[in-house]
Amino acid sequence: MPSDRGRFLTSLRRFNHSYLEQPLWLRLLISAVIFIAIVVATQSVQVFPGALMALFNDPNRDPSTLPEGVEGTFLTTADGERLELWKLPAQGRKEIAIIFHGNAGDLANFYVYQLFFNRLGISSYAFDYRGFGKSSGWPSEVGIYEDSRTVIEHVLANEPVTKNDLILVGVSIGTGPAAYAAEKYDPKALILFSPFESFAEAVKVVPFFGYLYPFTFYDFPVKEHVGRLGNSCLIVAHGVKDEIIPFNQGRAVFENYRGSSHAEFIDSSGAMHNNLLFNTGSRVAASVEQCLGANRTK
Repeated sequence: MPSDRGRFLTSLRRFNHSYLEQPLWLRLLISAVIFIAIVVATQSVQVFPGALMALFNDPNRDPSTLPEGVEGTFLTTADGERLELWKLPAQGRKEIAIIFHGNAGDLANFYVYQLFFNRLGISSYAFDYRGFGKSSGWPSEVGIYEDSRTVIEHVLANEPVTKNDLILVGVSIGTGPAAYAAEKYDPKALILFSPFESFAEAVKVVPFFGYLYPFTFYDFPVKEHVGRLGNSCLIVAHGVKDEIIPFNQGRAVFENYRGSSHAEFIDSSGAMHNNLLFNTGSRVAASVEQCLGANRTK
């Protein structure tokens, strides 16, 4: 009596023999369909590589590993996920910045943005989406929107500020939830580093994979959200040499702004995707000052 393993191997050999008997064009077609199916089915891992790396992380935070001055805590979302949140206090302004980081790392990798606002006298919060860093779960567009609402509601409930004192800062894929939250909360300012028009538009420009954009699971309609902003300032920064998200997508996002407040598009001829803040920081800081005006805390 053959074992289950033996029957499986026999079936596999028969399938392989049958497959090799097919015409070459049919074998290529079958292989292409299987490859495309695998690419489409695994796009979540491709879109959120930082979450894949986080699978090997210890979910607990040792307070001694926090950067100097950072106050760390965990929040629980309405659907039961646990999010890590960092606060970096600053003296000077009453406004508070909330950082929505990119997809290739966690909040520690994007801590430089908190330092940037700290130097401007602006306190900041940064958080890991579900599945990133020490946060629980696995990311999805709906889930990341829920994470964003959870963090913003926490800030509004625990700080002496209103939504008009918030500065929402999106980086790369973080421009998706940042723009979503800006439309929902009407903050003081929305700052976008390397935004895309929508996720499908970003996929379209990727060699070969661009043909698969109709099969994307994600929307993140940044351009549409920006087009519906009202009183929020808008600052968009993008590198001309950005090798991930084309420069013209950042320009298109900015040009769709119909709001009534300060708006500025900041380009950099030398910046690529991952060095944008270093190339545009002083100009972004000046634009933030122009948006916020002279209203400082005492």
